[in-house]
Amino acid sequence: MTYRSRSGSAIRRSHFSRWVVYAVVAAVIAAVVSFIRLGGGPGDHHERYFFGTLQTSQHTARADKARGIRVAHLTVYWGRFEPAPGQVDQRYVAALKRKLRMFRDAGLHVEAGVGLNSPPSWLLGRYPENAFTDQGGARFTSSPNLVFSQEIRNEAEGYLRRLDQEIGLGNFWAVRIGVNGTGEFTYPPPDPSTRGTMSYWAFDRHAQASGADPGRPATVPPNPYPGWRPGQLTYHGAPFSTRQVSRWYDWYLAALADAVNWQTRQYEALGYHGLLLVLIPGGGSYPSDLSAAVRDHLGETAGAGLISRGAAFFRTIGLIEHRRTVQLVSTALVDGSGTPRNNTCRSADSTVTPDALAPGPEAQVRAWSSVRWISRIAAHEGFPISGESAGPHVAAYYPGVMNEAARQLKSCGLTGLMWAFDHNLYDGTPGSSLGDYASVIAKSQRGATP
Repeated sequence: MTYRSRSGSAIRRSHFSRWVVYAVVAAVIAAVVSFIRLGGGPGDHHERYFFGTLQTSQHTARADKARGIRVAHLTVYWGRFEPAPGQVDQRYVAALKRKLRMFRDAGLHVEAGVGLNSPPSWLLGRYPENAFTDQGGARFTSSPNLVFSQEIRNEAEGYLRRLDQEIGLGNFWAVRIGVNGTGEFTYPPPDPSTRGTMSYWAFDRHAQASGADPGRPATVPPNPYPGWRPGQLTYHGAPFSTRQVSRWYDWYLAALADAVNWQTRQYEALGYHGLLLVLIPGGGSYPSDLSAAVRDHLGETAGAGLISRGAAFFRTIGLIEHRRTVQLVSTALVDGSGTPRNNTCRSADSTVTPDALAPGPEAQVRAWSSVRWISRIAAHEGFPISGESAGPHVAAYYPGVMNEAARQLKSCGLTGLMWAFDHNLYDGTPGSSLGDYASVIAKSQRGATP
């Protein structure tokens, strides 16, 4: 996919028609997700949204369920599950089964983070040259290189197969999907040695290989310009054009999306039929950020950090394969973004074409909250979307914060909300008590605006 500008009434009509189709598809899928996928419990078919918590405690599961919460979150750590290649820790498996059983006995559906972002220590010891590597040679080892390494993917595939055999993926209502160390849909953050500016993680040996390379996934095309580094104005002694920069960056984004699509195919191959949740952190970059970065040959522009992470969601979301079970998750509700803070979606947002914003409209869109921007991209690309609060570590909670999250939920057409975190319902965090959440849930399920 190349970066392009769009103009003309015919193109505008085409975009409008496409948006109508996507909106209808998204609405149908969202209805199925929110009214059918949560089925199985008394009265669930009457509920407009799902509500859950992250880092759910099995000790509070019944109290959560009694107040309207329907989804628990379970984290699995690959390193604990498989402490040595092919060796499963049965004690850890037993502990996971106990926790899973307690959630299910309480009547909760279980969303799982299966831990592909938390690799065992032996993984990179076994494949030391397969770590994410940036243009300066820095290595990122906190998450596995699922983008450019087929060997790493093979190990991950074996882990998922063993997890299915031991736990049963069918016990999970939903599974979270991502690439970076937090399990979200970006490359890793910039290496500290770059002073936090930018790291393009496409310089390991497989990412840099030209032509066929059995160590690179077959679905990832070869690097169009191996050896070229962001910021360089020439390539093999000749000027390097902005068209070539765009082509390189398109390849970089497509490789990132391929890691997500590979995961969805793996779950499908294992016979998993639950939801596959692709996590979208924050709002990412905007079209003018990318244009400026390309003009500067991906040098150190103002938005270089987000650009290097592949957080051009107005481009990458469209590269995710559509499947019946794939849903996006904005992980940035009530993150304090937007002017006014945490603003909600509006019906007029549907006129915005995310990847073709003129300067004036983009200035207005930049005042949107993160979830508002991501929701518009999701609708434009035909994906249903749910949300989760960013968490008090991102933006401190305060009285009324749950009401603001619920207004974003309703106005942006989200299918449900996961609250970060379960312990914040019980530890006295302002505005985040179990009573606050129960009130928000009850009003939202009635169709009222909290």
